[in-house]
Amino acid sequence: MAVIAARALGASFVVLGVSMLVLTWESYQRDTRIVREGVHAEGTVLKKERLAAADDTDYVLHYAFTPPDGTRREHQRHISQDLWKRLRPGDRIQVLYDANDPRRGFPEGHGVMSLGLALYFSFVLVGLVLIGAVALLARAETDPTQVASTSLAPPS
Repeated sequence: MAVIAARALGASFVVLGVSMLVLTWESYQRDTRIVREGVHAEGTVLKKERLAAADDTDYVLHYAFTPPDGTRREHQRHISQDLWKRLRPGDRIQVLYDANDPRRGFPEGHGVMSLGLALYFSFVLVGLVLIGAVALLARAETDPTQVASTSLAPPS
């Protein structure tokens, strides 16, 4: 029973690690494609939000822009503390977005997944996959003392 549980856990680690690895690189490629081929639009800062926790603080910018199709798009994005401090509601910002999918965009110069971050996530996720693969593919060995004790004939 323990072997089945270890293999199920190992398979879960492998599936989770591979899935997250694929999503990480898709996100990196999408962001770099938007930087290379994206469309610029003028956006407006709607509001700023600071999400504070005991060990970390996230700075969120809520903004809106209108692509050529005329549909106003409202987005939010985690940004650097420096940019968060500089902007005020009502300020104009440049937005870079995917012309084929205006839901994918960010304030110009802020919000791109860096190569370093993608590589870091990859390193961690490959470790997760390897741990899962070891649990999934490990051979089950029986304890020789257990075999010897059960193979003895019961005393009469």
